[in-house]
Amino acid sequence: MADLSPTRTAEARSYRRVIEQAIAVLREQLPTSWSVALELEPGFDKDWRPDAVITIKGSGTRKSSRLLVEYKNDVTPRVASNAAAQLKAFLGRDPEAAGVVIAPWGSRRTREVLRQSGVGFIDPTGNIDLVVENSGLVVRVDGADDNPLGKPAASPNLRGPKAWSLMKTMIEVKPPYGVRELADAVDTDPGYTSRVIQALAEERLLSRQRRGPVTDVDWRAMLTQLTSTYGLLDANTTSTWIARSAVRSLPQKLAGSRLQTRWAITGSLGAYLIAPVAVGGGAFIYADDPAEVAETLDLLPADSGINVIVARPYGDAAYVRNWLADGATYVSLPQLAADCLTGGGRMPSEGEALVEWMAANEDRWRGSGFDDDPNPLDRS
Repeated sequence: MADLSPTRTAEARSYRRVIEQAIAVLREQLPTSWSVALELEPGFDKDWRPDAVITIKGSGTRKSSRLLVEYKNDVTPRVASNAAAQLKAFLGRDPEAAGVVIAPWGSRRTREVLRQSGVGFIDPTGNIDLVVENSGLVVRVDGADDNPLGKPAASPNLRGPKAWSLMKTMIEVKPPYGVRELADAVDTDPGYTSRVIQALAEERLLSRQRRGPVTDVDWRAMLTQLTSTYGLLDANTTSTWIARSAVRSLPQKLAGSRLQTRWAITGSLGAYLIAPVAVGGGAFIYADDPAEVAETLDLLPADSGINVIVARPYGDAAYVRNWLADGATYVSLPQLAADCLTGGGRMPSEGEALVEWMAANEDRWRGSGFDDDPNPLDRS
């Protein structure tokens, strides 16, 4: 595999070198009997010409795959979307060809944007997402998850309580809304909020008017972004317990208690009410005072045989847009989905089922404003 370490950044900036490295990575994934020919700066018409043409031919066949290459030195999802549009505008002149973007590195989101546009991707770290329908060629391989050239200093970090709160809120509430309106709702600095919105726009996770409000949010992709840095057990301060009674009786006990601390149920108990996968599982409860919850529920501290986890949440956002079922409080569906998808055991499969339900019932859980608290169990 080609070396693209930071010490070789200067060399990697040469597009010819990067394309050659990417082709070398592609060759490693194909049978040795196949041929891969590269033509740099091929002659096309005066309006546009690709940066390279790749011709792939399998052994024992006359049919070859022809790939028109668009090179990008720094490819974000936004840049990828524009590159895909440019490629597709000219692919009609060569109906036997397919389009592919080559760059020093591309994120999962970048590759997803290109895939949705019908354009392939290759980078020298080993990321390949290539589908050529007319020849039946399919190559999908994961390379580096992180950019070996480093992240631009100007880009905000999309991890941590403030970023999670902003993304969670944009998933929960339908646009439009402005930067200051969103910042006030989440209690974050408007400047920071603006930078996060710009970074999310670059990732093609949202759309906004120029210097105007957010107009659209791809909530499912945003949830994927959130869970790429958030983890149920890592982001929250947890304590582990054993319930003396059945776990499924805990919501009723909480509903009938006189707890003074804030609390909300997440995890399997919440997911089962919306998109049941299986009966059973443990309990996960957010609380500002876990000890008070443990005393109320008569829980025993434990390091093994655990069936209840009580945690102080990463921030106040975990309690926003909660909903009730039989008097018990549950976290919002986006929080519930993030917790299940990043939890242990069968929780990820519960999270996946929940996300599918959310996609089919968006009006039952997404708010129309920051003060809207929809109950997903309400069918009205």
